[in-house]
Formats: sequence, C-alpha cells, structure tokens
Amino acid sequence: MAVIDWLNTNNGAIIGIATVVLVGVTICYTYLTWRLLKANDTPEIAISLRPHEAYIHCVMLCIENIGTGAARNIRFQTDLSFKPDGERALEQVGFLKNGIDYLGPKENIEHFLVSVIGKLDKLKETPLEIGVTYTSSVKLKRRHERTFCLDFGEDEGLATVGKSPLFEIAKAAKDIQKDVRHVTTGFRKPVILTEPLSKHHLGKHVSTLEIRIDRLPSEIQQEILRELDIVVSKREQEVAEKEKNVQAETGNNSS
Repeated sequence: MAVIDWLNTNNGAIIGIATVVLVGVTICYTYLTWRLLKANDTPEIAISLRPHEAYIHCVMLCIENIGTGAARNIRFQTDLSFKPDGERALEQVGFLKNGIDYLGPKENIEHFLVSVIGKLDKLKETPLEIGVTYTSSVKLKRRHERTFCLDFGEDEGLATVGKSPLFEIAKAAKDIQKDVRHVTTGFRKPVILTEPLSKHHLGKHVSTLEIRIDRLPSEIQQEILRELDIVVSKREQEVAEKEKNVQAETGNNSS
C-alpha cells in the first residue's frame, strides 16, 4: 500500500521524468538516423591515371565516384592549355572544360589521354594537377573540394602477362563476324558433305599421302607403289577369303 500511495502522490513527477527520457531517446535516435543517411549519401570523387587494359602504353584519365552517394555539379580546375601528347590540349576533353552534371556512386568516366611511347621522360617532368569541386544530393549548397597530382611515371616498368579478356572477346567476335560475312557473300562457301564423314576423312588422308609421295624422287615413288600394290593385293585376298567363308557358313546353316 505504501508503494501505491507513493506512486499516486508522485504521479506527475514520474510522468515528467518519463517524458524527458523519451524525448532524449527520440533525439538520440533522430541524430543517429541523420548520421546514417549522411554516411550513405556522401560522394567521393577520385581522379587517377590508369593504363589501358589491352594496351598498357596508352594512359587513360579516369574520373570515378568511389563514395556511397551521387555527386552533382562536378567542376574541374586545371591547366586546359596543357598538351600531354604535344598536339591536343586538355581543353579538347569535354568533361574537363564543361564539367559533369551527375555521377552516380561507383560510376566512372575514362578518356584516352596520351601514349607514353617515346614521351615518358618528358611527361614525368611535368605532373598533371587537377582540382575538382562537387556537391552531394542532400546538401547541394555544400561543395567538396579535392586536388590530385597525377604523375605519369607511377606505372613505369609495368608489364602484363597474356592479353586482356576483353581483348580476346573482341578478337573472337571479329573473327566470327568475318566468317559470317564470307559465307553470306560467297567469298568462302560452306562445306557440304555428300558422303559419310569417315569416307571424307579417308579421302583427305589419301590426298595428303599423294602430296607427300609426289615430293619424293621418282625411283622412291615406284618403290612405294610396288610395296603398296603388294599390301593391297594381300588385303584383297584376305577380304575375299573372309567373304567366301561367310557365304559357306550361311549355306550350311540354311541347309
């Protein structure tokens, strides 16, 4: 009874304390939710130089969003008059000059920049510096800023073993396209067999032997033909005897 009386007496104070605790929990939950949403919608633009997958002497300029949120209103600051290949300036790279409106998470843009054959020593003397600013989808007014110093000599001495799978797939597709074009245009007619496959293979083998024998001196050719005639005659006699025996057995069984 004493506890109940105390609760009844202090009912207002207990409700007030519970309300304060509930408000604190709600504020804490709201703050954690905001932090989680912010962490899941934070873009991160990275700029790098990468060798081409199939041709490692070709350097690609790669712009990639490695963050978890979309990047908007991406703008670049660099020396647009810089000519990495001695002919084309960076101002001819559209996205460096005009920027990128939107780049989703894990998306990237690659652009061929320069072939380092015969130019690597000169390119290493002047690293390429590119600054980038961008906003996130949540806070469009807050701009992120990054600066990247790209060294053309980072991949010096890089080598690959074998060819890129993409290169092999492209080559195979090209060969298939070439064969189909030859068939459709009649340049290479399809082979249509009008005889059993075993007989076809035997004919090809005989033709190959004829070519080999034809390359030998005439006296050796005559010797081979005599030996071949003996072997053929012997096999013909064996086949004739087998057929005769089979006919004799068939006749005995029928009688």
